[in-house]
Amino acid sequence: MIDITVDQVERFHTEGYLLVERLFATEETKMLRDYFTDMVERGGDGWAEGGVHPESDDPLKRYPRLLQPHRADQVAMDYMIDDRIRQWLTAFYEREPLAVQTMIYFKPPGARGQAFHQDQRYLRAEPGTCMAAWLALEDVDLDNGCMSVIPGTQGIPMLCPGQSDTDQSFTSDQVPIPRELNPVPVEMKEGDMLFFNGSLVHGSGPNQSKDRFRRIIVGHYIEGVAEKVAHYYFPV
Repeated sequence: MIDITVDQVERFHTEGYLLVERLFATEETKMLRDYFTDMVERGGDGWAEGGVHPESDDPLKRYPRLLQPHRADQVAMDYMIDDRIRQWLTAFYEREPLAVQTMIYFKPPGARGQAFHQDQRYLRAEPGTCMAAWLALEDVDLDNGCMSVIPGTQGIPMLCPGQSDTDQSFTSDQVPIPRELNPVPVEMKEGDMLFFNGSLVHGSGPNQSKDRFRRIIVGHYIEGVAEKVAHYYFPV
């Protein structure tokens, strides 16, 4: 059993996120990083968003994100249902979660980021919310496009998105950030895990590095009491 403190659970509920250092060993992250990089470089095995286009000038077309590989890939499934993740999410919500999504991001040098958004807008879990387990497969910082969060926004109503700057973001929607709130960059070491509430406003900037990827794997979950989730996420 993982030693999870009351203070950590309280911080998650106050801030909307919690960084857990070195939850996965280097041997595990290297295996995941190499496995999914090999997958996308051989064409994505059917999971690459929009397909893989090696000759494209857009880094994200050469290395698109992989969506829902757990539906047929055992390595992705094993990550999704890893008992360490289950223990943390159960501690946060006092019941076991239901797993609904896996995604792998590669974010090669020069790739655009993702504008500020709320995951719950897309998952639409009811009652309750969704949550994410975001694992750094290599060191993540401002240079290669780490995530930034807006602490406390998990407690505000869902925000109506507007148009993003698509020169900076590969997604076209962006939620407005309340003027009095400031983004907090979350720099991470390989093996660190970021847990966050699905209503928390978060996003990332471009990868401005010359030769560093920003590879991560993320699982999305809904509370065990949920009765509804958007159809895309079936089967649960």
